[in-house]
Amino acid sequence: MTARLVALLALCALRPAAAQSLMEQAKAAQQRGRLDSAYTIIQLAAEAEPDNAAVQYALGDIAGSRAGQVGGLRAYGIARKCKQGYARAVALEPTNPNYLEGLIGYLSQAPGIVGGDRDSALVLAAALRRIDEWRGTSAMVGALLRGNAREKARADSVMDAYGRAHPGDRLAMVRVAGFFGGSERPERALPLYESALAHDSTDVVARFGVARNLVVLKRDPGRALGYLHYVAARPRPTGDNVPSYSAVGLWWRMGQAFVQLGMPDSARIAYTHALQVQPGFAGAQRSLDSLSHP
Repeated sequence: MTARLVALLALCALRPAAAQSLMEQAKAAQQRGRLDSAYTIIQLAAEAEPDNAAVQYALGDIAGSRAGQVGGLRAYGIARKCKQGYARAVALEPTNPNYLEGLIGYLSQAPGIVGGDRDSALVLAAALRRIDEWRGTSAMVGALLRGNAREKARADSVMDAYGRAHPGDRLAMVRVAGFFGGSERPERALPLYESALAHDSTDVVARFGVARNLVVLKRDPGRALGYLHYVAARPRPTGDNVPSYSAVGLWWRMGQAFVQLGMPDSARIAYTHALQVQPGFAGAQRSLDSLSHP
């Protein structure tokens, strides 16, 4: 059976009515976890509409997911399709930040044998910074962090420069703090979160950031716990490029604060809640197991 016949059969199985486009069919299959069908269909869509940037970007996105699912040598050809889709989307719409982010992510993460090129990723990230300063900065830092020690040090400098360019800006403080906290440098993240909280005492992201880093540093667990309770009682921020925190992380850090306060029963409840939020979360499971086997 040829690949094109397989694709046509997949279309017949997936298409509920005549109105849905190939791209919509592919995305629907992707959402249902049918990446094999999604990849086959999106290739047909990309062939049919070579000058449609949205279709080409979808090819990059779906091919990237499919390559990760397949793995090994089989993934190489699919990965090249991923780059092809992203690159074509950028060529068609060079100022679209989503398309630039997709191509930058591929170039910075993929091995050279399938077209990965961190230097090109950095050039594109600089272009993205001129369109959207934060997204470009974030993309540049992500590419640098995948490099050598010198490039990783440069990532710190880029992030620091972003913060200095926005003095007194609460959002910038939280973003930079999130970078240092996420790279396991709580001593750098904590004062930035404290500064953001000083600007707005109701800021749940800053409160979580302060609490999280206090717990990691094993300082003032009572204060950390109070902040975590405050955050747990309020809605979690959501949206594109909106700083937030993970719900499972909230309960996990709460459990650690309880442990530091010598309250293992309360810690056990918090860890159990974390596992209800995200079953199988290894950090909470290890922490829960440690209470039974000190």
